[in-house]
Amino acid sequence: MCQSREFGRIVIAVFGTNVEMLDAVVDSLNMKLLAEISDKTLGLADFEILGARYELRKSARAILCKTDGTIAIQHLTNHFLHKLPGGGIEPGESIEEALLREIEEEVGCKAVIQSPVGIVIEYRKEHELLHISYCYVANVEGGVGTSSLEQAEIDEGMVTVWMKPDDALAKMYADTPNTYQGSFITARETAFLEEYLRTR
Repeated sequence: MCQSREFGRIVIAVFGTNVEMLDAVVDSLNMKLLAEISDKTLGLADFEILGARYELRKSARAILCKTDGTIAIQHLTNHFLHKLPGGGIEPGESIEEALLREIEEEVGCKAVIQSPVGIVIEYRKEHELLHISYCYVANVEGGVGTSSLEQAEIDEGMVTVWMKPDDALAKMYADTPNTYQGSFITARETAFLEEYLRTR
């Protein structure tokens, strides 16, 4: 079955005949689907939860590159994991607008988006959340200043570190997240970095 048809089948299984929700994810077909992550794929359940209703969340992520070949990684020191810069898309924002805003807030720099990496879909049963993340390669534009983190990010102990992509992936493989959502984040981010390293 082709990728777009398979994705459509998945969406229908989750949303049923809710046309509004189907319309909200149609644009996802323009990027490569890299992974589907669920409680089952993470070993948190024995079977897939089918027929459930999930709230939709969309976010944008970046493999943000400096000219020296390093990329920005957000170390969540209080949750023992590393993730890519990015966050939720707000009402009225495009994916690209959200990504550039999140980079400026979390990393403290301007950026130029270069190319798509792909999509990861998470089915978080505990949160009744379907999370679609869009990832792009972006380059730092100008210097890196000071981030403006939200209180929740400060509470997570978020710190930006710069490292080679291979080293970042090794860090993520070694992470031991201490929250339910942390397990999803680690699986998502490794899928993005693996694809980036495979295709660059």
